[in-house]
Amino acid sequence: MQGRIIKWNDDRGFGFIEPESAGQQVFFHISDFARGRRPMVGESVRYRVSKASDGKVRATGVRRTGATAVAGQLGSKRVALSVIALGTFVALWWLVQQRGYPHWLPWAYGAVSAITFVFYGLDKWAAKRGAQRTPESTLQGLALAGGWPGALLAQQVFRHKSSKPSFQITFWFVVGLNCIALLWAPEWLPGQLGLADGFNGR
Repeated sequence: MQGRIIKWNDDRGFGFIEPESAGQQVFFHISDFARGRRPMVGESVRYRVSKASDGKVRATGVRRTGATAVAGQLGSKRVALSVIALGTFVALWWLVQQRGYPHWLPWAYGAVSAITFVFYGLDKWAAKRGAQRTPESTLQGLALAGGWPGALLAQQVFRHKSSKPSFQITFWFVVGLNCIALLWAPEWLPGQLGLADGFNGR
């Protein structure tokens, strides 16, 4: 069946759906709702009707439809990419602790990421007001310099540059280059104190 959410209690995690066809409102619980962002009043959904153990009718397998379904998927994607951005610093810490990378490396990535985050925010602000924009080459250059975790997080927070295909292709290419450079860092990164010899088996 299809319907529309007309009531939602976020604190208690339940709501009611009004069927498209004539009929009584149907109860649903958050546990019966598809994963993603929380339900909102006014969203169109499709669902199955079943009876609970107490004999009352309830909706199960509730999923968004149309534009709201796309919005829900995008919301889940933004959360996942934000986790990846923040998780990068955990990986850098592991490299320091387990692979002997210099202790300043996570701080360097953090500093450049913070600067990159600010640049994205300023560019979003400029785009809304028709002011002078930050060149895309600058944003990509900051990402290449190690600011890509901040760029990735900014894309989700500000919803900026995250849906432009040409920018995203270049961005992920830049991320790949930075990761490759980091992988080869034991050969040239200062302060390794014999790390390169350990990687080469010498």
